[in-house]
Amino acid sequence: MPNPALLQRALLGAALMFTALCAAAQTSVKVGGFRTITMLSIEHGVKQGHFKREGLDVEIVTVNAGPAVISALASDSVQIGYAASVPVLFARAQNQPVRIFDALTFESGRKDDQWTWLIASARSGVTSARELQGKTVAINAGGGACELLLRDHLAKAGVAYDSVKKIVVPFPQMQAALQLGNADAVCVVEPFRTNINVSPAIKGAAVARGILAEQSQRYALDVLFVREDWGRANADVLKRFNRGLAQALADYRKDPTLLRKQMIEDFKLGPATVSLMKSDIEFEVLQIKPAEVKPLLDGLTRHGMLKANLKPEDFILQLQ
Repeated sequence: MPNPALLQRALLGAALMFTALCAAAQTSVKVGGFRTITMLSIEHGVKQGHFKREGLDVEIVTVNAGPAVISALASDSVQIGYAASVPVLFARAQNQPVRIFDALTFESGRKDDQWTWLIASARSGVTSARELQGKTVAINAGGGACELLLRDHLAKAGVAYDSVKKIVVPFPQMQAALQLGNADAVCVVEPFRTNINVSPAIKGAAVARGILAEQSQRYALDVLFVREDWGRANADVLKRFNRGLAQALADYRKDPTLLRKQMIEDFKLGPATVSLMKSDIEFEVLQIKPAEVKPLLDGLTRHGMLKANLKPEDFILQLQ
């Protein structure tokens, strides 16, 4: 009859060895991004162990804007990037080896289907894009979604881009820029948009909605992307990442209140403010389609930010 103490030690040793093997099998992946509500889905996947179950040790690295994410990706400080699609398209067109593999949010002409806004303060007196001439507008980065938004809406309003002063301000500091009068209008996403709108000191109002003034075609906004060589060599890692993210998004489908609870906890916002925020993410991982980047490429080309004759397919990494 086996000695119970020896058997217990053997079982404990086997359990420790199994735990060590599982830890050794984990593939480390750093995801670079900035603070928006869409990133909460990845944070949720980490906290709930969805990526761990796919053999991935996912770490989130926070930076200020899309171009900074691209720089981190180029230096291999992160392996997966999260940003608005525009800086990624811009970087790829400038021969940086990045490709998009997923799209998480979209904009279109449907009512309230926009995730990017140009908000003016009451003190500015600005109520439309046409009135921005001679004013100061804060954008989060040059060569990004906010620059294209400003260019496209100004062009539609007949206002010269150079007639507006631009300053670069990270999203979390946009509210202060309006309160201090350093900017008359700011380009923002959630949760910063609603925080500004409910501020009695600002009394913000939207003067432009969506990156493109013309929204007859749906286009990708928030995307996940990789350096092309790393992505092709680690296609299996990306598939496992998508499976983990799909589980996180499935949690949102099962409990529609979950995302708003995260917004309250992560952004330290009151429930009343969070209830006003846009949070209708599609709750699924979507392989991006070429047609969903073409309107943005056309917009970038139209304003001279990119050269013409670029193929949408060249910006996407297809996961088979």
